[in-house]
Amino acid sequence: MVKKHIVPAILVKKKSDLVKKLRGAAPYCQRVQIDIIDGKFANNKTIGPKSIKGVRTKLKKEIQLMVKDMDKYVDAFIKQKPWMIIFHIESCKNKKHVDELIKKIKKAKIKAGIGLSPKTPASKVKPFLKKIDLVLVMTVKPGWGGQKFIKKMLPKIRQLRKWDKKIDIEVDGGIKPGTACLAAKAGANVFVAGGAIYKAKSIKSGVQQLKNDVRCMT
Repeated sequence: MVKKHIVPAILVKKKSDLVKKLRGAAPYCQRVQIDIIDGKFANNKTIGPKSIKGVRTKLKKEIQLMVKDMDKYVDAFIKQKPWMIIFHIESCKNKKHVDELIKKIKKAKIKAGIGLSPKTPASKVKPFLKKIDLVLVMTVKPGWGGQKFIKKMLPKIRQLRKWDKKIDIEVDGGIKPGTACLAAKAGANVFVAGGAIYKAKSIKSGVQQLKNDVRCMT
């Protein structure tokens, strides 16, 4: 069985907010997801590569790229050596482009993940499952935190887990106690949450509540 992870989501416009959220999560988690949105892929804009450069943390950094010009952003973040880069398949021209991005990221000794927006079928990522470390299923429309979990994404998660028993399947969007359990039962093992962690009574309690919730299968 694949190991379960709770991952705080950081979607911010200012470097100071990034630093604050990294410090808050550091005692309770092993990794964090930083969302990068260019204002073109989705109707929002966050901090970019320059704001993250030089920010130190003991947390492993997952960079989720919700951008149109994927090559530009992948190249910029490879230089920063994060733990993982997740790129959205919707911004790729074709299968060859996807393969090129995977190879480029892996060559830099960085883990590679592919993100799927709600309208993108699981079949789009199937040819690449053995080449990547993680597949991200967006359970809300990309762009903003605080949206409602889309239950129609559960069959997509089930299908991915049926195809690959070992790959990390990450869910992002509307993840909180209750929806985290639904995603876990469908086959997800990495749970990205923003409000459920940072707006909880404390970050520690928010993380613990999610850990308890994803144990619903046992």
